[in-house]
Amino acid sequence: MERELSAAKLNLFLKVTKRRADGFHELETLFLPVSSPADRITVDFDGEPGIRVRSSQPGLPENLNNIAGRAALAYAEAAGIAPAFDIFIDKQIPVAAGMGGGSANAGTVLRLCDARYKAIPAEELSALALTLGADVPFFLNPRLARATGVGEIFEYPQGEFRIPPLLIVNPCFPVSAKWAYQHLSAEHIGEDKENRSGKIIDALRRGDAETFAENLHNDLAFALYEKFPLLRQLKEFMCRNGALNAEVTGSGSTLFAVCRNTEELHRVRQALRENFSPASLRIWPQE
Repeated sequence: MERELSAAKLNLFLKVTKRRADGFHELETLFLPVSSPADRITVDFDGEPGIRVRSSQPGLPENLNNIAGRAALAYAEAAGIAPAFDIFIDKQIPVAAGMGGGSANAGTVLRLCDARYKAIPAEELSALALTLGADVPFFLNPRLARATGVGEIFEYPQGEFRIPPLLIVNPCFPVSAKWAYQHLSAEHIGEDKENRSGKIIDALRRGDAETFAENLHNDLAFALYEKFPLLRQLKEFMCRNGALNAEVTGSGSTLFAVCRNTEELHRVRQALRENFSPASLRIWPQE
């Protein structure tokens, strides 16, 4: 039996560069893994024949309807293994929240399977992960990455990065990624002419929280702020109460705020708790 944390991600930058004829979108984005929130994945490799997936959260897909189960099946088939896997997901990452929870679970299951069997070379494992979803390969070895194409082409910037304190806020309602892309206005589609992604990377190398914060961008956020006024309200509230900036990650509904230091993060978090119902927000880090 093996256990491992399945970390979420933030999109520090997301620019949709092209709408393709097949309905997909090409983009440029910066992925950053975060240690919290994180799911905990447990795999019993000596269970009953087949693949069973369960979760601590009622209503989530189970077994092969869950991407974690499909990841296990894909590995077993590629490795020529007769699976007898029992997978349990202790769910902490919000669902449909722009944090890549399902893809993270799939990547974690692939890592656990390969740690056990060591049957697939790294490049083939990455290709296998891509068959499950464009961002699943990122979660095989999560670290700061620039993704292009439909999110499946990864480049890993070199150097040491100093990430300022980030406050993550989820408003406890899901957003469909399909909806977010369908409501993307054509005026927001195009290249990153200001090189904001490059400025973010350079700022993180220098530990420059202000430049990092001022270059946050997400093309999908415009429609989200219009459809869900609470998201704009939260962004503006955090900025008024000390955050350098805040933005939606992925297709929402989660936001993250950039803070100068941990003291500022504590102040913003406390202001949120004093002014919003505890039942309406999930906040990380919690303390």
